[in-house]
Amino acid sequence: MPPHSAMPPPVPPPPMPVDVGTARQLWWGVIGFGVVQLIASMVAALPQRHTFAKEVFDQARAKDPQVTLASAELMVALVYVVVVFIGLGVAALALLIVHQFARGKLWARTMLTIVGAWLVVIGVGALFAFGAVNGAASLVAGGAAIVQAVLAGGAIYLSHRPEAAAYFQVSRR
Repeated sequence: MPPHSAMPPPVPPPPMPVDVGTARQLWWGVIGFGVVQLIASMVAALPQRHTFAKEVFDQARAKDPQVTLASAELMVALVYVVVVFIGLGVAALALLIVHQFARGKLWARTMLTIVGAWLVVIGVGALFAFGAVNGAASLVAGGAAIVQAVLAGGAIYLSHRPEAAAYFQVSRR
């Protein structure tokens, strides 16, 4: 019995359609602007850290008289750091999902469609909230949210076009 004669050669995956490749690049932009929005939001929140620390101090002082304002400020600073790390972790996870999207995984397209629709809603809200902007960092964060919404909307559209839809159906097998 000759080796490997019973096994047909593996079928190569279908080539990625141009629409999927473009959508992948748009998703990279969404993630990049998400990081910009995260940084701008943290910069916008920095002037309020003393107010947050005072609120934490007042609440903690009612339960424990040994709490100091310095410890409350440290807790607020740690929360800021944790938020940045969580945001960067979400961005890294999103990059992994976009990679699976480019490989034709239907579940990745579904997740990105859901997240993208949410980003579009957030972006529309940011568009109407420009009257409440109170600084350059807030302006950058709101602008990044709007750009994310536009990019996500475009990526969703491209990933559901007929050629792209066929690519995701073939990759299901």
